[in-house]
Amino acid sequence: MNLLKRFLFLFPSLIILLFPANVLVISDGTHSYVSLLGEKDVKIAYIHSVQRSEVVEELKVNKTGLYVTGMWWKDFGAGLPEDLQYLENGYYVKKVNIPLGKSLSFWFIPLNHAKISVNGEVILSPTKETPVNFNVRKCPLILVIIGRC
Repeated sequence: MNLLKRFLFLFPSLIILLFPANVLVISDGTHSYVSLLGEKDVKIAYIHSVQRSEVVEELKVNKTGLYVTGMWWKDFGAGLPEDLQYLENGYYVKKVNIPLGKSLSFWFIPLNHAKISVNGEVILSPTKETPVNFNVRKCPLILVIIGRC
């Protein structure tokens, strides 16, 4: 009977741990960042492979997906925008609100010196040639807690 009481006490906790939660997963195949979603600010800063100037891309992430909200760059050419909105601190700036869906991939090489930040904290800085995948998905809460979503 004592075992049955323990099981009945733990059963609601087990149900909660299996409940699916909205998460952001950022992974380079070796390292992964997993976080419950509310709304997250993601910043991707890197050195452009061709122009060799700094580029910063800003994203907002919530349970509905990824949205590019801005871009900061210092040079033109090789795939960089030409339609800036204003200049700030030596950067050309473009503010937008473009939905990207629930997944996004970037390919980085060591030359990029990429730094990926979530809410101001650097969470990934790839040092080898690798794709970095950003995904919004549902995952059982227990897997979020152990970082294995």
